[in-house]
Amino acid sequence: MAQAPLLAGIQAIAEPILADRSLELVELTCRLQGRQQIIRLLVDRVGGVTTQHCAQVNQLISNALEAANVIEGSYTVEVSSPGLDRPLVTKRDFERALGEELRMGAAQADGRVRELGGMLLAVQHEAIVLKTPSGNVTIPFGDIRGAKKAIRW
Repeated sequence: MAQAPLLAGIQAIAEPILADRSLELVELTCRLQGRQQIIRLLVDRVGGVTTQHCAQVNQLISNALEAANVIEGSYTVEVSSPGLDRPLVTKRDFERALGEELRMGAAQADGRVRELGGMLLAVQHEAIVLKTPSGNVTIPFGDIRGAKKAIRW
């Protein structure tokens, strides 16, 4: 089966299962490892994903794929979270991080990159609003030069 139709078929089966559990599909990949297909789903949700979430939806998606018979041959389904240190790239990534502390770089008019840290207050149509120690800062998406959740140990 061609890659695009295979991924579309898997996604059509997985998304309703994920949506029922308030989970969102962040990334779906399928690759051949030896003679076996590895189906990898990265899922996320506001508040994060636990290993219990991953185990539960892994079983449900595996059962649904088996019943639908969309994958020829042997395969393994892997469900995991994107990880704590994953870069925030898309608008949806920032929406999931609302209320969280971020570390990021923002392009300045002179070409330099300003390092910022603070709580993500809002995600607007074209920008984010970050609460920093010196006040609220609005940063257009086009000016963001790397952003991650701040991890506290």
